[in-house]
Amino acid sequence: MSLGGTTNLRRVTLLLWVLVAVFYFYLSYDYIRVTTHDRQFAEYLQYVVQLAGNQGRSAKDVRELLIRKAEQLSLPLEGEQIVVRGAGDSLNVAVNYDVDIEIPLIQREFLTKKFEHKVKYQTPR
Repeated sequence: MSLGGTTNLRRVTLLLWVLVAVFYFYLSYDYIRVTTHDRQFAEYLQYVVQLAGNQGRSAKDVRELLIRKAEQLSLPLEGEQIVVRGAGDSLNVAVNYDVDIEIPLIQREFLTKKFEHKVKYQTPR
């Protein structure tokens, strides 16, 4: 093999490794972003349940607040995925949704991450 052929082979190999690294970086970034947004949503959910329990807010109010926060965080959450039971001291909220992690450039689903949250009102101490 000539010296020029070896150089081209090394360049192609380097290019492939760079593409693989970019692919995994994007998947990792997307996964971390989704997980971070879900953590923020879970904290807000806990806050809303405590607030709604203290103030006697309706199930409709709780659902609207949670949907608005999900929109801000770009989470694919719809009203029927939020189950609100009880009111006041017996308030109980369950939220279940899935987020697709996509392959870069192709925009094809690679992984589906399922999130489930169940929060009950806790009496202040």
